Amino acid sequence: MNISIIGMPLFYGCDKPGVEKGPEELRKNNLIDIFEKNHNVYDLGDIEVEKVSEKEKYKGDLKLKYLTQVVNANNGLASKVLEALENDTFPFIVGGDHSLALGSLAGTSKYFGDDLAVIWIDAHGDINTDKTSPSGNIHGMPLAASMGYGYEKLTSIFFDKAKIKPENVFILACRDLDKGEVDLINELNMHVWTNEQINNLGTKEVLNQLLSLIKEKNIKNIHLSYDIDCLDPDYVPGTGTPVSDGLSYSQSKELLQGIMSTSLVSSMDFVEYNPDLDKNNKTKETCVELLKLISNELN
Repeated sequence: MNISIIGMPLFYGCDKPGVEKGPEELRKNNLIDIFEKNHNVYDLGDIEVEKVSEKEKYKGDLKLKYLTQVVNANNGLASKVLEALENDTFPFIVGGDHSLALGSLAGTSKYFGDDLAVIWIDAHGDINTDKTSPSGNIHGMPLAASMGYGYEKLTSIFFDKAKIKPENVFILACRDLDKGEVDLINELNMHVWTNEQINNLGTKEVLNQLLSLIKEKNIKNIHLSYDIDCLDPDYVPGTGTPVSDGLSYSQSKELLQGIMSTSLVSSMDFVEYNPDLDKNNKTKETCVELLKLISNELN
């Protein structure tokens, strides 16, 4: 497979510095070599992110933090993702915080149109809006905005249209949802499997349900958005918003293998690794193992 690696050194969406160092740290730990063992790799470098001081946090909006910087960086990312797809390569986007999905989804949606599903593996739903967010952190909003819900400057990134249909969104491993997110899930009748459901039903049964829906809808392209905080903090202490009782590594491995076995995954995010918060290199080691797994499973 031809793979384009794109770094997104962005922390403005989570307002917790350190996560912007994720792409550089993973490059230092053989990110490119890992993928080159199985694929042709094109390293497209990092998206330019404007550097501003903390005092400018609310300059673009009184509630949404670093709005201008997040929007501009994601427009740049969307363009780069679209370029990668047009060149018949698989965009693998390395973060950085999860607000980068605004750009990665905009780019993939521009290319694939309505023939696109999103599988979101995350401890959080990321479907808050400017009205429901308790924090004003945009990394809690990218999925809602991509479905067309929320602040206009976020919903209109790259082009002024919803990027993904809610019925083609599948959320896995969430266990920390705000009230506004639960309300939107219920309103849209979204496909969601919480961490508790995965534990109760078993990973195999959840995969069967997920893949049956994908097949039933005749979906041909999947954007897989993987937040490392889906895992229990024992595996990934170096992430900005850890939530207890997460996936085991084996559960995550089984989910990734099952999803990638469809050969429908056409683009992917890998986000929220914060080297500054790591303990004894545990998160780095977990990320490297995940990257090896992803490289082996992509086909």
